[in-house]
Amino acid sequence: MFRQASEGSSATTPDLFPEGQVKRASIARSPIVGAEGLLGSVVVDSHGQRVGELLDILVDMHAGRVAYGVVVLDQAPEWSERLIAVPWNTMHVQLDGDGVCINATRDWIERAPSMRLEAMNELLDRELAVFIHAYFGAKPYWERAAQHC
Repeated sequence: MFRQASEGSSATTPDLFPEGQVKRASIARSPIVGAEGLLGSVVVDSHGQRVGELLDILVDMHAGRVAYGVVVLDQAPEWSERLIAVPWNTMHVQLDGDGVCINATRDWIERAPSMRLEAMNELLDRELAVFIHAYFGAKPYWERAAQHC
């Protein structure tokens, strides 16, 4: 029922999502889902074509908001890494619960600015963050009026 918070710590936290009880198929049926339930979900474009999988969800702890979904692309240009950070406000869970949709076409998504996994902290750079949001046609998540596209 409880799991250790971290390896050198004696503190415990309630295990709200015991292993084996999180089911991806229930994403659309539940009004609230843990991030772990979304990870590994299929990511599709605005036409429903598969573009990759959701690798991670990045939270800005200072703003208290979900900032990006990290997507591993199935196909990417040769010059590109396969990882992209997509503004969370351009993504939504599909109504059938079978994946996450990005409000953009496949071609546009595959040409998005790519990153190496170890460089994700560069998203803290405001210029890069503004560029990525502008690329996807979204207001930066830290602005008050930022909403889902």
